Amino acid sequence: MSSISRNPWSALVLFAVALLPSVLLGQGRFTVNGRMKIEGSDLSGARAVVYKNGSKERSITSNLNKFSLDLDLNAEYVVSFEKEGYVAKKVSFNTKAPAEAIANGFTPFDFAVSLFKQYDDINIVVFNQPVGMIRYDDQTGDFDYDTDYTKSIQSQLQQVLAQVEIKQKEEAATAKAAEAAAAEEAKAKAKAEAELAKQEAAKAKADAEAQKQALAEAKAEEKRQAEAKKAEKPPVVVEKVVEKPEPKPKERPAPEPPLPVAQATPVRNTLSSKANIGEDGRRTIAPVVVEESPRVAPAKAVVKEEERPAEEDVVADVVRSEELLVEPSRVTAIVKVSNGDHTDEYRKVTHKFGGQYYFKNGATCTREVFEREASADQLAGATPRSKLD
Repeated sequence: MSSISRNPWSALVLFAVALLPSVLLGQGRFTVNGRMKIEGSDLSGARAVVYKNGSKERSITSNLNKFSLDLDLNAEYVVSFEKEGYVAKKVSFNTKAPAEAIANGFTPFDFAVSLFKQYDDINIVVFNQPVGMIRYDDQTGDFDYDTDYTKSIQSQLQQVLAQVEIKQKEEAATAKAAEAAAAEEAKAKAKAEAELAKQEAAKAKADAEAQKQALAEAKAEEKRQAEAKKAEKPPVVVEKVVEKPEPKPKERPAPEPPLPVAQATPVRNTLSSKANIGEDGRRTIAPVVVEESPRVAPAKAVVKEEERPAEEDVVADVVRSEELLVEPSRVTAIVKVSNGDHTDEYRKVTHKFGGQYYFKNGATCTREVFEREASADQLAGATPRSKLD
């Protein structure tokens, strides 16, 4: 693992390649082209802070995968590459150069910096100083790494990088084992869910077949009853004739016996035949008209407002109980609604793989039927009762 590298023998992360001499920097400036990498992550939250002569000059937070800096000559620059949770690295640029070299210009300098994750049990004090130092080289007449400085910290950097590599291998092995365990668990879970789905499908199919058979039997029974009713002869209605008795002939009155011969000649009464003219001397009774008082006293009218008896609202004695059955692969809500002697049982089965089914008295039903007939909000006046009642 390298930190900064320009020469073939260097094992540092910083890598720089000199471009062709024809690509020159304008007089009075030194251009560096940098690239930043984050091992095992991306550049989000990363930054490159530029210090000039000990003071912060700017901070770069975008396009860190490829950026350029125009450094003033005859100055001291330090570029610090940072990200939270990763070891920060610094690169030093000393842009002091002779006047004749400045007049000729300098080749742009390319380098790359890679940050690795920070571990608490690894001593990273060596990274408090720059991991690479670039200065003017009299032999080449251009800017290059200070090889003496690189050699002085190379052994410490190599020791830290070796420890980091061991940690990274351990993390990779742990992550691989965790990934394998997760894959195995997901495989077992998928197999269990597939088996459960198969069982549920078989049960649903059996229920559908049973419901279909019951429906067919009901239709057959209905047809049989219709045919039997059709085959029956209608009852013969016999009207009972009541013979009226013939009216008896009226009896004729018996003829009067004939009078005796002696009475055949009528005897006349002379007194009765004479009319007496004069006032009737018989005593007459004058009518006395008296109003008789009634023996029964007249009824007195009693005016009183009669109170209507209070009407009691008759509320059906509806009892609702609910029970929750939790199983490894599904959750079943059991609701029982009792109204007098009649009890209906509703079930809502929710599977962990996402399926949801509804049942009424063992037969499948729709969600609307379940919510309308078993929901506590729909059963106004129902008495809730838990499974411990």
